[in-house]
Amino acid sequence: MRATNRARTVSGRMWCIYHVTVAAAIIAVRLTTVANGRDLDNLRVLGDDYPRVFFFRQVEGMAARRGVTYEQWESTFDRLMGIEGKVLDEEIPGRSVKNIEFFTRFKQRHSDKLVLLHFNGNARDPRWESDRFFAGHWVYFNGAKILADIDAEQGITEICVDKPNLFRVNMGRYRSRNEDIGLCALDANGRPDWHRSEQVQLISVDVKNKTIRVRRGCFGTKPRAFKAGTSYAAAHATEGPWGDRNNLLWYYNYSTRAPRDSHGRTCSDVLAEHLGELFAPEGKLAAFDGLEFDVLKWRCGGGRGARGADCDADGKADAGLHDGFNAYGAGVVEFCRQLREKLGDDTLILADGMHEGNQRAFGILNGIESEGWPHLRDHEIADWSGGLNRHFFWNSNVRPPVANYINHKFNMPTGRPGVVKPPDVPFSTHRLVFAVGVFTDSAICYSFAPPTERGAPIGIWDEFRMGTENKLGWLGKPLGKAVRMARRQRDLLKGQINPTGDGVRFEHGSDGLKVTAVNAKAREIRFALSDIPCDGPDLFVSLTARGDPMKGYPKEVARIMYVSVGSESEGTGERFMTWVNGKDFESAFYFSKIETDRVDLQFVIEGSEPLWISNVRAHAHPDAIYREYEHGLVLANPSSRPYVFDLEKLFPGQKFRRLRGSATQDAIANDGSAVGDKLKLGPKEGLFLVRTD
Repeated sequence: MRATNRARTVSGRMWCIYHVTVAAAIIAVRLTTVANGRDLDNLRVLGDDYPRVFFFRQVEGMAARRGVTYEQWESTFDRLMGIEGKVLDEEIPGRSVKNIEFFTRFKQRHSDKLVLLHFNGNARDPRWESDRFFAGHWVYFNGAKILADIDAEQGITEICVDKPNLFRVNMGRYRSRNEDIGLCALDANGRPDWHRSEQVQLISVDVKNKTIRVRRGCFGTKPRAFKAGTSYAAAHATEGPWGDRNNLLWYYNYSTRAPRDSHGRTCSDVLAEHLGELFAPEGKLAAFDGLEFDVLKWRCGGGRGARGADCDADGKADAGLHDGFNAYGAGVVEFCRQLREKLGDDTLILADGMHEGNQRAFGILNGIESEGWPHLRDHEIADWSGGLNRHFFWNSNVRPPVANYINHKFNMPTGRPGVVKPPDVPFSTHRLVFAVGVFTDSAICYSFAPPTERGAPIGIWDEFRMGTENKLGWLGKPLGKAVRMARRQRDLLKGQINPTGDGVRFEHGSDGLKVTAVNAKAREIRFALSDIPCDGPDLFVSLTARGDPMKGYPKEVARIMYVSVGSESEGTGERFMTWVNGKDFESAFYFSKIETDRVDLQFVIEGSEPLWISNVRAHAHPDAIYREYEHGLVLANPSSRPYVFDLEKLFPGQKFRRLRGSATQDAIANDGSAVGDKLKLGPKEGLFLVRTD
């Protein structure tokens, strides 16, 4: 017993020494931050050398493991240009125990490496630092009136409600949770008054007897008495839990029509203030370069059938929409603006942007994460054009510096609730995604990892470090923009377009074709460019577009435009998106399944405000792309058919070879051999080459 106690005492002393040492490191970093500010110009991941690569959330998981030392952790993750992960408990309990210390120390020792916080922008675990939020700062579903008096008593209470079907058990990602519920009084107008409220946890639902059983006084609240007929119960709109040991996360209410607390503050005010404190010179995250918001959305999610999100707290489902106006999405943009004002321009702020359902804070954020490229479930790279348009548009519409990145991952359902797995894809697909990263000036991290290697628990893709030669930034600087081979082919249109459509007005002018809705209150504009000539299965169309902003929205909000081929009833199934705002932007659309000699190009764009289109070109060619660098060349073929690059014609007198790849990766494509004058890429394939001349 004495020996055991002595060991514990020594262990405790060592633990104290460790914490004092780390605390000193944190203070040193904070003092540096106060004196100099964040030096984003020093970050290698934003520098000139490509590919720009860093580690994703593997860093947080390894740091959280019992027994892992800082030295072991650092030796694993200092091999690329930075790290990103969770260090707060907003989603996963216990993430802050070691991660803040590890990440801070890492930044102190590697000032040129990115250190980025991963933070859920949609919701949080109400158990984590939520006392600063008011009950009305969360999103609830439309709820039920309480039909019998409730006493202010601790424990389990049975509540009689008029609509018990609005409450769920065995729900959530794993179908293993019961809902969290808010109880509140109704005001004189019959609207929920969240200033007089209590939070409870659902135990069971009895639809027949119109009752719900709940556990009282949860999440820091105390039981209150509620009167029959003038009281209300509503389930929280939630997501997750993102882990079978984690909790349901409550949605933030970003709507511009959301309730305010007793000090007049919105949810956005409180959240921006909280994050501002964390990143302040004296804050816990003072050493970090910034943050990335996971799942920060344009529309309020959750709900179906009889219930939906009630963002203005009037007891009725609205999904954040009011007379067609998305008050929730507008509020998300305003939150991003508030946070930018809090953090300033020397802190990176990013958010998910891989599909049209994500936030639209263009000009406020430094860029986006594509969680999966083109998106999470598209391992066949069907949305090639949409994915490129999104990244190129963000490049042109960010708050400098540009910091877009691709998180390389794909998830497929397994049939079990909450359980997904990566699909089995060839190395050619991995390289195709990596090629897009360097084409679009995006950094690349990865959840889809290659086989592990001796001496390191996490493998690194050969393309990221010149294979076995292990050189970061090995491509060097780009020698120009990405070149789309289709643009070098004959233009089938020759400047001639034939616009058609009902309910729209067309005007030809010096700045292109102006398209306007006849009905100024229309929700969208639909029209076509008819009789586009085709020659084979491949059609590449490029055009420049700009449009007036949608009325009532923040000036940064862009409009979605979809482009497809064929009639609305008989299309090819290929439809791609792009963004449109007040600046000219060139989008491109590659259709690979054309079966006729002429097609109609169908357009659908949000809003009734005018749209201008110009420089429309069409080419019967795949969207094959290459980009040249100081020390190498990257090529991509998105077609479902092979494509041949004529290297002798494209790069006369220059020579290239393949990477010398790892034995556990693609040793055939990356065999180190010289390439000839013509290089054939297989379907959906990318390739990285080394310059040898």
